[in-house]
Amino acid sequence: MLAVRIWNYLRGYVIIKVEGINLERFINLAITNNIYFWDIERINYTTLKARVGLKGYKQLRRIRKRISCRVCILEKRGCPFLMHRIFKRKALVAGGITAIAVMYFLTSFVWVVQVEGNERISEDRIISELASFGLKPGVFKHFVDTREVETKLLIEMDQIVWVGINILGTKAVVDIVERTEAPSLIDKNVPCNIVAKKDGIINNMFVYQGQAAVKEGHTVKAGQVLINGVVEEPGKPSRVVHAMGRVEARTWYQMSEEQDLILYKRSRTGNSEKRVALRVGKYTLNLSRTKPEYEHFDSTTNINRLIEWRNIALPVEIIIEKYHEVRVDEQVISIEGAVKLAVERTEQRLAAMLPQQVEITDRKIKYNETDNDRIRVDVTFETIEDIGMEERIDINIGRTEVE
Repeated sequence: MLAVRIWNYLRGYVIIKVEGINLERFINLAITNNIYFWDIERINYTTLKARVGLKGYKQLRRIRKRISCRVCILEKRGCPFLMHRIFKRKALVAGGITAIAVMYFLTSFVWVVQVEGNERISEDRIISELASFGLKPGVFKHFVDTREVETKLLIEMDQIVWVGINILGTKAVVDIVERTEAPSLIDKNVPCNIVAKKDGIINNMFVYQGQAAVKEGHTVKAGQVLINGVVEEPGKPSRVVHAMGRVEARTWYQMSEEQDLILYKRSRTGNSEKRVALRVGKYTLNLSRTKPEYEHFDSTTNINRLIEWRNIALPVEIIIEKYHEVRVDEQVISIEGAVKLAVERTEQRLAAMLPQQVEITDRKIKYNETDNDRIRVDVTFETIEDIGMEERIDINIGRTEVE
């Protein structure tokens, strides 16, 4: 079996050649002493070849003296011999350890910041704001508080209603949801069509003015005319109106969210330390020890100017940093609990980006386990919403223009 071969390779074994007259007795005595051979090959009447583990080979010394057989090693195989050869080459071992250390050190930094979900806001502006909050290429990723950066970005940029930051290896993926802007309305005296602003399946239609171009159950594409502003009736001349109505359709939104299976809860123990420094211009003098002895802590900073005269502040400041010791408790959650948390966050994202009139009617959930005790949850929401929007009819050139 493959598993047995792998186990023997990990433990190490040797291929031996046994020469003697009483080979059968030699094998029987070995089995009696719990020494096992495999891949036994009889070369001739007085010689055989077999494989035996390292522990068994050491025990053969007593048996071969009793039987007067000659045992010699043909090959040495397995991890113990491989590691022995490697550790004899000290330069190679040192280089390997150094390479692993350097690789681990380099993977402890964020090298790429990737923004997803932005359409109207420029990526450069988002990356610039993130850099001002401490998330930028070259930062030590364990020093980045993603929740704090998310909160600051939401406060700073009104156009964003939701943001999620996931650090995957050396890449920080920033997923944002922009605020939905209400479409501009066309004056009721201007002729227009009602067109689909997204794909969907028509569920209900309420035509107040104009002529229905689709029926319930039809699949429509974005930009397709739903209510025509050009009304044609048998025996009457065509007329152009300002189409009005409500077109409800089934639509779908797919969102993904990652959730850790291990949560870390931070709570203050009540212990705290202060660090005081004096800053004059560009120079800073520490008046106390530089770092607290706590393994985990939160910090707050207060900066006070010492000299002010007639509303002119001289560049002399006293900086007081307070460190609060924090106890970090590890909580392992089940996959079902992790899926529930991820779905709740996707619903919050969806609620932030959709109008209030949209109704979520169904959802489908899929999840996959990833590395580093984390799962990826893909949620597909089915909704009922009004997908109609006004599109002006240009009578002069016989075509429509998007408003």
